[in-house]
Parts: sequence; C-alpha cells; structure tokens
Amino acid sequence: MNQPSWPDVRQLLPHRPPMLLVDCVLSMNTSSCTAFKHVREDEPCFLGHFPGNPIFPGVLTIEALAQVCAICLGQGKTGILPIFAGINRAKFRAMVRPGDRLELFVHKVCEENGFYTFSALAEVGGRTVCDAALVIVLKQP
Repeated sequence: MNQPSWPDVRQLLPHRPPMLLVDCVLSMNTSSCTAFKHVREDEPCFLGHFPGNPIFPGVLTIEALAQVCAICLGQGKTGILPIFAGINRAKFRAMVRPGDRLELFVHKVCEENGFYTFSALAEVGGRTVCDAALVIVLKQP
C-alpha cells in the first residue's frame, strides 16, 4: 500500500530547528491532523534535562502538539502566522525518552472569535503520554 506523499514540514510551519518539533505529517484535513516526532538522543534539551537520565520535557511535547495544530489550521492559507494562545487541562501521564516515536494527534473542537481550540493527544507505542486542550490564533505577520 502506498503512503501519501506529504510536503516537507518546513513548507507547513514557520519553525526551524531546534524549535521545529514535527518530523512528518501522516494525515491531515481541515479539522484534524496526525504527525510524529522521532525523539533523538542528540536533542539539545537532553544536555540538561537530565544528564544520565534523559527525559523529553513536557513543555516540548505540548509545543510539538501546538505545531501540529498550526499545520491543521494553515492548510491553503498564505501570509498567516499561527500563534500558540493557550493551554487547558494539560496532563502528563508518562515519560518520553530518547528513541521514542512521539505520535501527535489533534482535532479541532471549536472556533470562537478567531481562536481555535483543539483536543490534543500524544502517544508513545499506543500509550498516552500527554493530553490537553490547546488554543491557536492566526495572525498576519
């Protein structure tokens, strides 16, 4: 079975390394998006979080999910800048380690006054590591 050919993530997001936290988009439409990030041993965050016991910071998991939300909102739109505007009900349920494939799932729940709320879920190996409601707003740069 052939997988669809998705564009380079750098064409979908304004972020660049080391803050580009999405490696590949697996599926997307105007209301949901699935992507992943390979958590590499050489990630800059592991220099200090924590030496000898590397744990991918929860805040970076949330940022990766927010980037997937931005991909979902940015489809077909040019000249917009997705801004991370809020986090609600974030829960961290398990640690993410080097070598993990962080699966990222977002679904648009509602739009109110230009603010888009998403249900966001991150998993490793089918186990939930983080879930939250994230808010994104689109701005002109």
